[in-house]
Amino acid sequence: MSPTELLNTSTTPDSEIKRIFGEQAIISRIDKWNLIHLDNPTDREKARREKAFTPDKIFDSNCPICQLLKEKGGNIIYDGMF
Repeated sequence: MSPTELLNTSTTPDSEIKRIFGEQAIISRIDKWNLIHLDNPTDREKARREKAFTPDKIFDSNCPICQLLKEKGGNIIYDGMF
C-alpha cells in the first residue's frame, strides 16, 4: 500500500494504522473516515467524538482544497492538542 493510499482510505487495515501511529492508537471508522485517537480518550469521550463528527462542519465550503479532502475522506487525528 502506497503512502497516498494509506492516508486517503477508510479501508486501511488497523495493523497499518497502528504501525504508523503506534499500538496505542484507538481507531473509529465512520463512512470514509478513520478517526484516530492518540490521546487515550475515555469510552464516553470517544463516543462523543464519533457522534459529533460532521465533515460538513470541519471542511470550509468556500475552500476548494477543503472540499477535495472532504470528498476523498481520510484520517482525522485526535492527539489531545485541542
